Amino acid sequence: SSHFGTSALPKQAQRAGAQRRPDCACGPRPWRDGRSCNIALVLFRFRSMSPGLEEPDQKTAEELEAHFGTSLDRGLSSQQAAQILARDGPNELEKPPKPTLLMLFILQLTGFVIILLLVAAVASITVNATGPAKNDILSYTTGKAIFVIVILNAGIAAWTEHKAGDALEALSKMTQASIGVLRDGSEQRVDVPTVVRGDVVILGTGDVVPADMRLVEADDVKVSEMALTGEPDDVAKTAKIKTKKPGEPEKLTPENMVFSGCSVTNGKGKGIVCETGMSTRIGRIAQLIAGEDGGKGKKKCGCLPDTSGNATPLQQNLEKLGGKIGVIAIVVCIIIFIIGVLLDRTDPANPGSPAWLYMILISV
Repeated sequence: SSHFGTSALPKQAQRAGAQRRPDCACGPRPWRDGRSCNIALVLFRFRSMSPGLEEPDQKTAEELEAHFGTSLDRGLSSQQAAQILARDGPNELEKPPKPTLLMLFILQLTGFVIILLLVAAVASITVNATGPAKNDILSYTTGKAIFVIVILNAGIAAWTEHKAGDALEALSKMTQASIGVLRDGSEQRVDVPTVVRGDVVILGTGDVVPADMRLVEADDVKVSEMALTGEPDDVAKTAKIKTKKPGEPEKLTPENMVFSGCSVTNGKGKGIVCETGMSTRIGRIAQLIAGEDGGKGKKKCGCLPDTSGNATPLQQNLEKLGGKIGVIAIVVCIIIFIIGVLLDRTDPANPGSPAWLYMILISV
C-alpha cells in the first residue's frame, strides 16, 4: 500500500471530475472510468504555484544537479539533507487532527437511534415529573435506565475507537516505508518522510515512488499511475527529454517523470527528487479536495468532525439498518398512541389522569 495512504484519492478525484471532456489540454481521449480531464486542468493550474523547479522534465541532468546542489554519483550530504528537511518540512501529506476521546464520545451520541433513545428518555422523565407519582423515585426507572445504557454504550464505543486509533498509529510507525537514496556517496535506506528535494533516489520493482522525481536513469521502467490519474495500464518511463513542439499541449505526466504514490511495476531507475510533501501532484489533489471544504475538514452538526468518510461498509450498513429500525419504532409508537387515545385508555393506578399522558408512557 502507498505510504501516503492515497488509495482514497482516486474516488475523491473522480467526484471532482465527474463530467467527461474529450477535448482538453491533455489530449483528445477522455479518461477511463469517468475520470475527466478536470484533474489534469487542476494539476496544470497548481503547477505554476510550485516552489520547486519549473518544467523539470525539460532540464538536463547537469541542470538539475546545479539547481538542487546535488550529485548523481554521491547524492546530497547528510548535512544538506538535514537543512533542506528543516526548511521544507517532512515529505508527507498533511493529516487532519486526531479526534480526542471526549470528541469521540460526543460523536457517539449523534447517531439517529441514540438521539431517538435520548428523546424517549426525556419524554418519559418529563411525563412522570408532571404526573401524580412525581415524588416516587421508582417512576423514573425507565428514563434513567435508557440514559445509563446510552452513556455506557457511547463510552465503550469511544474508548474502543480511541484505542484502535492508537494501535493503528503505532503499527504504522513500526512499518514505516523506506526507500534507497544516495547520501554521502553511498546508498542508504531512509524513511520516506525524510526524503528531500535534491535527493538521488534508487527505484526498483515493487517500490512506491516517495516524491515527484525526474528520472536520470531508466532501465525498462514501468509505473502504475492509477493513484494519480486513474489509468489502469502501466506507463513506460524513460530518462530521455522529449522536446515540446510549438503548439503541442503539455502532458499531465511526462515520460521522464515519476510521481509520488505511484508504484514501480517493472525495471529499475534513478531519479532526482523535484517536489515533496504537499507540493507533489498527489498533494495538490489533496489541496483541491480540502479546498472544496473551504480549506477545513468537513463538520458534522456544525462543529463536530465528520468521520463518515472513514466508515467501513459494515458500519454504513449498520447505520442504515439502525435508521430503518428507528423509523419503524416511531411509526409503531404513533399508532399505539393514537389507538390508545381513541379508546380512552387511562392509567389503572390513576384513573383520573388523561389518556394521552398514559399513552405517552406506553409508547416510550
